[in-house]
Amino acid sequence: MPTVSDFQKHYEKQLDAFVAPTAGQGRDSDWAMVRALIHKAVHLAADRKAAEFCGVATVLAEMIQHAHGLMHASESQDAARGWH
Repeated sequence: MPTVSDFQKHYEKQLDAFVAPTAGQGRDSDWAMVRALIHKAVHLAADRKAAEFCGVATVLAEMIQHAHGLMHASESQDAARGWH
């Protein structure tokens, strides 16, 4: 039986196939895509009851830390590696 991590890796590969040709149209377009993906993900969790609020909040908090590490990778290599 696949685990949540297995499903996540599979879905991330599928998202890569969507994002690759769509991204790179400029900073505003890329930021809009980030926002849209997060917004749709939150709706999926709520509409499908895929997670409780606390679970969604925890993942979003982890992503904030992960984003900080990625965006400041030269300052914190450990933080950047957290979700790869």
